[in-house]
Amino acid sequence: MYQYLPIENEAFSPYIGHYRTFGLRVLQVEEGEEREVMILPDVSTDFAFTLRLAGLCTQKQLSPLHLLDVLEDLL
Repeated sequence: MYQYLPIENEAFSPYIGHYRTFGLRVLQVEEGEEREVMILPDVSTDFAFTLRLAGLCTQKQLSPLHLLDVLEDLL
């Protein structure tokens, strides 16, 4: 089973300075053990969007192989 979790990061842009961004951490859970599969650190500056995306990806059991395609379609 895949579990998608929102993560928070601080980023920097020379144009706007420091800003808060949210990404996704993907875990594979098997027999009670968690293994980190992927981290995408800068998905959005909107926490609610990232939280909803994490929930949908977990609910639908999206393969991490398709995560970048989903993000591209959303943007």
